[in-house]
Amino acid sequence: MGYIAGIGGANMDVHGQSLAPIVMRDSNPGRLHLSMGGVMRNVLENLARLGYEVRPATVVGDDAYGDALRAGCERLGMDTRWMHTRPGHTSSSYISIMDSEGDMLVAMSDMRILKELDAAFVEQCLPMLNDAELVVCDGNLSYAAIECLARKCTRPLYLDPVSTAWARSLEPLIGAFDTIKPNRLEMEVLAGMPIQNEADLSEACDRVLARGVRRIFVSLGADGLYCKTRDGARHGRSHGFDRMVNATGAGDATLAGIVYATLSGMDEARTMEVALASGLIAISAPDTISEEMSRTNLETMIKEYVR
Repeated sequence: MGYIAGIGGANMDVHGQSLAPIVMRDSNPGRLHLSMGGVMRNVLENLARLGYEVRPATVVGDDAYGDALRAGCERLGMDTRWMHTRPGHTSSSYISIMDSEGDMLVAMSDMRILKELDAAFVEQCLPMLNDAELVVCDGNLSYAAIECLARKCTRPLYLDPVSTAWARSLEPLIGAFDTIKPNRLEMEVLAGMPIQNEADLSEACDRVLARGVRRIFVSLGADGLYCKTRDGARHGRSHGFDRMVNATGAGDATLAGIVYATLSGMDEARTMEVALASGLIAISAPDTISEEMSRTNLETMIKEYVR
């Protein structure tokens, strides 16, 4: 088994959850917690916990957050040789405020350093990327970086678009990706059409598949996960799960589950089960990444909650 490469964001996350219904424009008592984040880094951490060797390619600042990110990734067994420090820059950071039920109310990010993830950075990392089993990307990459990957990366590219803004920016290059995992709003942007029902969702997927994408997994929140390939569609849901603690990180775990199932040779039906179970493990933990992520716990979650 080879390694999995990733290129994209790595940042520090500050999570705040209110202890009572939030009062806007006021100070709310709650719990504050600091953890590592970044979509690409999160996906790779989940995969590391599932037993894979992972190699993140990213940039950090020469500050306390950058030092903490490097040290934290190394503790998890990640190969950090392609985690480059940029002197004079502030490391990428993200803060989310969740209501008393655990749903995100508002968030803010300072990811200016990620502009350093340009085409020259991709060129520098290509020998490592092209020797991987596959490459996980996130939408924090610039258009020029994605264009360089599309032309020169020889391994399958897996993408989480991150936001509608990034989806809009990267939409012209979407056909370069083997597998993508947008949410419903990001899928609307990529397909150039509104999605109001499952028929719309199917048509939207067809439009993007026709541009060269092999598989699309659309996160639908409480409605589960929708998958479509050129061979057909599947809609999976979880049932009876009521242990949500923190919704942040569910999508990252879902993409990790897709990668894990794919590299394990599972078919699309089984991949859907693993992806859903991965998301459930994520939302049942207070941190962005659940320490309970494991192959054994995935099987348990599938048996108990995935239909």
